[in-house]
Parts: sequence; C-alpha cells; structure tokens
Amino acid sequence: MEAPLLLPVSTAACSSSSYITVDGDDTASVAPPSPKPSSPSGLSIAARYLAVLLVASVSLFAHHEASKGFRIDVVSAAPQGTLAARRFDLLFVSNGRAERVLHRASRAVEDALFPDPSFPRRRVTRVTVRMAAGNLTAADATVDAAADGEYVISLSPRLLSDAKAVDAVAAAVRRAVARMWLWDARGAAPARVTESMVEYLATSVPEENQASSAVETDYASNTQCISPRFLKHLERQRAGFVARLNRAMRDRWSDAAVDAALGAPARSVCAAYLAASVQRPVVGSAVVH
Repeated sequence: MEAPLLLPVSTAACSSSSYITVDGDDTASVAPPSPKPSSPSGLSIAARYLAVLLVASVSLFAHHEASKGFRIDVVSAAPQGTLAARRFDLLFVSNGRAERVLHRASRAVEDALFPDPSFPRRRVTRVTVRMAAGNLTAADATVDAAADGEYVISLSPRLLSDAKAVDAVAAAVRRAVARMWLWDARGAAPARVTESMVEYLATSVPEENQASSAVETDYASNTQCISPRFLKHLERQRAGFVARLNRAMRDRWSDAAVDAALGAPARSVCAAYLAASVQRPVVGSAVVH
C-alpha cells in the first residue's frame, strides 16, 4: 500500500493554509479554511461616521422645523416706497427677523400655557405677519382668524417710527401671539382677565407693586385683583396657575375658574395681596422699600 499523497493547494486559491488528504480508497477529505478576521479600513470607518452624522443632522433639522408647528408668512400692505414699507423690509423681512421674533414669542407662550398634553391648545397651522396699510386705531397690533387654524397679525406702521423700532415691533408681536394662543371662553371671558394674561405672557412683570393697586378694595368678584402683577404673584404661590386658568377658559367663563386654578379661594388671596400693597409706604407713584 502506498503512502497517502499530500497535494498542496496553491496559496492563490486560498489565502489560509489548507490541504486535501487522499486516502487509499481514492476518497478525499477537504479541510475547510480557518476564517481570518478582517478589520475595516480607516476609510470605511470614516464613511460610517459620516453617514451617522448626516442622519443625525437631518433628524435634528426635521425636529426643528416640526417644532415650529406652523407656517409663517411675512408681507407688507403698506404702499411701496413709503418709509414704513422700506424700514419693515430692511429690519424684518430681508433678514428673517420677523420669523425669528414670532417663533421665539410663540415658543415662550406655548411653554407657559401648555406644559403637557392635558392642556388643549388652539389649532394653528399658518400665521401671517403683515404691516398694515395705515395706522391701527385700537392697538399697535391686532390678530384675526382668517380661516380655521390660520391667523393674521397686523402691525401698525407707527411702530416703525419709534426710535427703537425693532423692540417696539417685537413687543407688539409678543402681545399678538399671546392673544392668538389664549382661550377666551368663546368671547365671554372678562377683558380684564384676558388683557392681564396677555401682558403677563408678553412682558416680564416688575417686582414692585404700583400704588394704584391699593384702590382695588371691592372684592365683589374674583377678577377684581386680576392684573399682570397679581397673576405673577399667584403663579409664584402655585406654579402653573396661568396655564390652568387658560385651560378653564376654553369653553365658558366663571369666577370659580380662578379658585379652581389656584386651588384655594381667590378672594382671600386678593384681600391679603391688596392689604400688603396698602401697607407699603409710597412717595408719589413709586414704591419705597
């Protein structure tokens, strides 16, 4: 009997060492090549990182656009060539400032009024910011519902004659945005309540109490104390008060809504608040501490 033959396999056919054994019965068994771990090249790793970064960037951009929640259009109804039209285009249209002001104002108001999904919000799909053709009579800015989910914020041209036109327009937009998001009990909420909420949401309320609040001594209604400063006072006593009051104003109005939002009788809180205001010594209209 002849010795088994060892037939070498060319390394060109297999990169690992392997061989075929032929036994005396002319049968052959093939030993499988042992796997050799392969490492990805630096170029492959870089490509993977780039793909991950690209996907993350697209996701963040999509999230940012979705967070806006509505479309923003900026137009001017002021006659072309007028000072108001030129300044509006220069300060707010060409540089995108109008969209940024509106977006920041809306995010701040939404955060204050809708802290979680249990607080229903208005449907807003599109907001148009426009410079009115002429000065508005009632206010520096108005907000009107053009259609379901669509609102138009009109700005008075006189805002652009202000020495600080950018700040004046931004403040007017903030107030208009607050009105846009607030519920008003289908028009039944007292103007004192809604306007105080607009000011509270649109501006930072000073710490000092004005002396004029001392004259509010009639407690016939829970709304008697309502003012931007009083709202801030109640918000400090129980966080989320303004959001809860706004939620209660969705369908109807009742003085009891203030008590419910506060979680305590509002009249006693009002009386204590006004008493504290009276006890502060004043000189003229300024409060002395």
